[in-house]
Amino acid sequence: MNYIEQKEELLKTQIIPQTKEADFEAFWEGEIRALREVPLSVKRRELALPYKTFSSYEIVFNAHDGTEVTAYFCVPNTYRGEKLPCVALYHGGGGMFGIQPEFVATGVCTFSMDCRTQGGKTSDQASYEYMDDYHGGIMSHGLLDEHNFYMRNLYLDAVRAIDVIATLPEVDAERIVAHGQSQGGALSIVAAAFSGKVKKAYPTVPSYSCLQQRVENGSGVFASVNSHLTLYPSHTDRALKTVSYFDINNIVSFLKVPVDFFLGLTDPACLPPFVYSPYAHTDSPKKITIAPFTPHTISREYKLELLKELSEL
Repeated sequence: MNYIEQKEELLKTQIIPQTKEADFEAFWEGEIRALREVPLSVKRRELALPYKTFSSYEIVFNAHDGTEVTAYFCVPNTYRGEKLPCVALYHGGGGMFGIQPEFVATGVCTFSMDCRTQGGKTSDQASYEYMDDYHGGIMSHGLLDEHNFYMRNLYLDAVRAIDVIATLPEVDAERIVAHGQSQGGALSIVAAAFSGKVKKAYPTVPSYSCLQQRVENGSGVFASVNSHLTLYPSHTDRALKTVSYFDINNIVSFLKVPVDFFLGLTDPACLPPFVYSPYAHTDSPKKITIAPFTPHTISREYKLELLKELSEL
């Protein structure tokens, strides 16, 4: 048994159980049904960027709640009227993905949205009944009600993005895949689980899993939730119930398409059991790449393998 195999055997003893509420499936079925009842509106304009090998467009689409989500769509100049594969790219927390030339260079279209209120062009027009910006940040927005929580809106935006991609004339709707790192890895799983249009997901060091443990540990963005509950302990049970609906460790139960996970054993943000557990709970075709000394990022080896697979779409 080699080094990585030994580490995986240890991870198998650390799998964190799912925490699905009795109405978990019904909740998400209702949310996706309501999302699809909102007519889709898409605006598009070409961007004047200095890239000569592909064309770039800004896409603005309507979310379920009136928020206008900004995204970036790139089409390689090899496009001659035939429909091309597309990779939906989701960025990490507090960042933005924008234009990614190395992905377009594989011959696929790319589509990347700015997550609401995270530094890009997408603001948040949702009306939250409860907010604690000082202690909780965006993860306190609607923290006491799963129907009003920030993560609900973020996840529905990720699914809506796939619906938009499927309407674009350059895209073959039968060849849409999803990829992202950290928060983006979680959103790629969400898109694959709920859109019905993603054919494969490539979540790299996916975040937003095992959320009770992350709140307890004060890990990453959930440090603010930990701080909030320190001051308002009476909110604890309600808050943990809310986040359970958005826990990737639970959401993987909806997956029906292949998923290719990437886990870094020295990741200080998304701890290895927090990535391995959703992998273990996934019942669809799956694969996991374990990188022994990679932190909260993607290894060069794996990225090259991913780009090669995209080039073969």
